[in-house]
Amino acid sequence: MLDLIREAAKVLPETQEREAGEATVFTVEGNDFVRIVGDSATVRGDDGWSVIDADSDLVAIEDAVAHAWELAAPRALLEAGGR
Repeated sequence: MLDLIREAAKVLPETQEREAGEATVFTVEGNDFVRIVGDSATVRGDDGWSVIDADSDLVAIEDAVAHAWELAAPRALLEAGGR
């Protein structure tokens, strides 16, 4: 699952991956939108952070990551076409 999340995050514009202690964090313009710690992943959501279910299918994972990116991306990037 974590490889799927990484693949989904890396195709989004201006995405950066960085290590933050024990976590791998994906950011857009300095704003976190995915955090991976061990076997658990969380994404930015409308009401805070939520866990990605390990049983989710590929489309659900891609959608959750893309939505998290949209919430974190600056307006100018979204207006330029985003994803």
